[in-house]
Formats: sequence, C-alpha cells, structure tokens
Amino acid sequence: MAPPPRKRRRVDGGGGNGGNYPLVATPNDGVLPVDLLNAVLLRLPARPACRLRAVCRPWRAVLSDPRFAAAHAARHPDPHLVVAACDRLDAGGIELVDVYLVGASGDVAKRVPAGRCDTDAVSSARDGVALLVGNDRRLRVLDAAASAAVSLVPDGEHHPINCSFTLGRAASSSGEHKVLRIGTVVHGEPQVCAVLTLAVAGGRGQNARWREAPSPPLVVRTRRGDVAVAGGVAYFLLRRAYLADWIAAFDLEAEQWRPALVGGPPLPAWRPTRPDRPRVTLAELGGSLVVAIDDHRAATLDLWFLLAAGDGEQHWSKQYTVTMPYHRRPWRCDGESAEPVVVLDDGRIVFWVWAGGGGGTRHGGGVMRVYDPITGGHTDVATAARCAHVGVYTGNLLSLVSE
Repeated sequence: MAPPPRKRRRVDGGGGNGGNYPLVATPNDGVLPVDLLNAVLLRLPARPACRLRAVCRPWRAVLSDPRFAAAHAARHPDPHLVVAACDRLDAGGIELVDVYLVGASGDVAKRVPAGRCDTDAVSSARDGVALLVGNDRRLRVLDAAASAAVSLVPDGEHHPINCSFTLGRAASSSGEHKVLRIGTVVHGEPQVCAVLTLAVAGGRGQNARWREAPSPPLVVRTRRGDVAVAGGVAYFLLRRAYLADWIAAFDLEAEQWRPALVGGPPLPAWRPTRPDRPRVTLAELGGSLVVAIDDHRAATLDLWFLLAAGDGEQHWSKQYTVTMPYHRRPWRCDGESAEPVVVLDDGRIVFWVWAGGGGGTRHGGGVMRVYDPITGGHTDVATAARCAHVGVYTGNLLSLVSE
C-alpha cells in the first residue's frame, strides 16, 4: 500500500525566528519544527549555513530570507577580516592576489580571486571594499557586498609608480568611498594629491574622474602602518616624526587637509640611531584613531586612542598595553610588527602580526592573533605566507557566501 502523500503548509514561526517561512511541518514526516530548525540554523556560522541551502527548497527559503539574514547577523556580530594574500602564481610565474574573508576563529568564509596586483599597493576599507592596484598601475575595486561575486571598477588611468593610494569613506550621510592619491616627493618638490569618488555598488565608477587636491602641510608617509582612516578622516604620519605635532589629517568629505597638525601621545625616550627604537604605527579601532607604540626591547605594544571629551576637545588615552610574544630576539627584523585590526564585542583584540622581510608583503607573511586583555593570553588562528593587506568587513555574510 502506498504511503499517504506528504502535506505542506506555511507555518508562522513567531517570536525570534524573523517571520513566516514555507516549511514542511507535518508531525510525522521527519522534519524539525520550524522554531527548532530556525534556532539550529541561527547558531551555525555563515559558510556551513549557506551550504545547507542545497538540502531542500524549504531550507533554502529560510536561509535566503532577509529577515533570517538580519537575525543571523545580530547573533554573529563579530566582524571578519579582509585579508589580501599572494598564495598563487599564474602560468607566467606572476603572483596572483586572493582576497579572503576570515572570521575571528580563523575560518575562511569566502575567497575571491583578484588577479594580478601590485601587492605593495593593496588597500582596504572597513566595510569590505578593497582597492587593488594592478600590475598595469590601474585601479580596481573589489566590493564583497555587490550582487556579483567580484566587482572590478577600473578608473581608466595608468598611474606612475611613485604614488600611493588611500581608500576611505566620507563622514557624510551618503558615505561615499573616496580614494586619495599622493605622489611621492621628487627632488624636494611638494607631494601632489588628487581625489577620486567611487560608486562601488552602483556601477558608475568607470565614469569617475580625478580631482586635484591640496598638498599636505608637510611631507607625509604613505606605507602600510603610516596611514589610518577614522571618522571620515585619513591620518598620516609625518616623515619628520620628531616634530611636536607629527600627524597630518585629510578630511575626505571636504577634500582638504586640516590646517592644524595632530599632536600624538607621549613617545618613550629614544635615540634616532638606536636600532631597536620603538615603532609607531596608525590604526583605526572602534571608529577612533589609534597610535600603536611597539617597544621591541620591552616586548610591549601600547595602544593610545584619540577620544573626544564633552567639550569637543580631543585627548589621548592609553587603553591597552599588550605583551607581544613575537619578540624573541634583542633586535627587530625588517618589517616585523603587529597591527591592531579590530576589537571584538567581548573585548578581545584581533592583531595581524607581520613577519620580517619586505614589510610583510613580498618576502614575509603574517599570523592573525586574537588577544584577550583579561587573561593576557593570545591565540593564533590563521596564517598567510605572503600577505599584502588586512582590513575589516562588518556586513552580512549570508549575502556574500556562495553555496
């Protein structure tokens, strides 16, 4: 005798399941009740959850529902790292860059091939937009949040080798992505600047044009660790860092350099000729500008936050002193440093620790290290043999991960 046909109906999950999902809910057909299924799926990371879309149409409907995606993002608030790494070669032996979205546990949520790039000129923004400089010195934009897996928007201009690019987001309500191009100093001449607005998701970036911008008040550094973007302002270390005020600020909304330099936190006493002198880098954590002072000899990394007081005045506050276990020698290798990337909701700090050699790009790699300030312990969760840049992605992974 043939078994009775299976019955299907819509079930209102109610409560915290995010809405109505078309599920098989007949008691004797072996399918989980909608509330229990919803609770189980919400606990899964994005990558395995997206794979379960292939189980059946009802599960696909649940996992593709925007309301479920919003509930999943609220349950998994920790951001992901955007890691641009050189781990492959093409047929001609040219390095290829892949961009990874890596969770705080080290799990790779997504990998996007980016092709041939100048690994020393890869930049990224907090929301997962990566700026790539091709071997032909043309810009390309990789937007993880676009509908396509990868969105490459060329700006149509070949750039000289002696210039750098900084990608950031303006502080206005539109939140436009902008690129600041700075030409390096040639024979003592002022640095030449230009700004480009990117329509990343709208597809209009191909029509973007560069606009001239003022030169910085003093010569600024533009390499990794010398630049940070926070609150719509791009901050740069001055080349003459021994001045009283040694940080220059470029307002991305106004497209102007601020007339006043920023005085940094107090630096430890050191001689310029000392080989193990503290290394000073800039970062952005929690929307604030951070100065990281890496004293290799003391094996500590101090994190100073630029905070605003009630009267609007800004001041520096040292909020963390981290013991860095990569200090195993009385000297520092070229390029060896630790870069703070993001503070997780539970207070842990994610660092990218760069290995020695070539600034951690061509010849060195790095490790993703999660530091717990309460216990003082750390955990290494991911490594990259040749890492070019690390940024942060805070969007919804369910809309990004392929099945």
